[in-house]
Amino acid sequence: MISTAVYDTLFIGQRLQQKIDDFSEYEIQFFAYFSCLLSLYEGNTIDKWEYSFVKTELGSPFSLDIKTALSTLEANNSIQQVSGEGTYFNITGKGTEFFNFNNKMNIVAWRKKYLETACKSISLLPLGVVKEAIISDPVMTSAKNSIKTNLLEESNPATKVLYNQFEALHTALADQYQDLIVPAVVWLESLNPERVKSEL
Repeated sequence: MISTAVYDTLFIGQRLQQKIDDFSEYEIQFFAYFSCLLSLYEGNTIDKWEYSFVKTELGSPFSLDIKTALSTLEANNSIQQVSGEGTYFNITGKGTEFFNFNNKMNIVAWRKKYLETACKSISLLPLGVVKEAIISDPVMTSAKNSIKTNLLEESNPATKVLYNQFEALHTALADQYQDLIVPAVVWLESLNPERVKSEL
């Protein structure tokens, strides 16, 4: 059975490839973390997401499971590196077939809207704004630059602050939007309002 990290990597990779031609591990990590946050916004537990994140020394979210998924997909030719500066990937025909097969599984059905919403955000906000906002969330801001401590632990005071933000957002929007993209974008804008103004 496909691991959720492999599925998420292919899902995000496909959406980013459609929007910005290729993708990097850095971008996959960001959007996987953002997808997880959206799941938490709707009341799911961190354990349900099935893989965790830490904060790198560079200040970005990182999941070892996502990194392993990328390595596995490259090894079986589901993704390939593209030429140019840095390490960027494209999904191959084999990768698309693999994704389409696993996309029919019920086990991943509940994750789709969180992955889709996270990727859809860059249709409404510049990619730089989304990245800056994510690294400005309470959990990322409070975490030490260490790969030893998992982000989003229930006992973490910063996680409680994050939940308070989500609760306030639920209240402000009065849950009147069935489409998750609205609260997602409002939350992103609230984390970095000055950057949003300068980019738009």
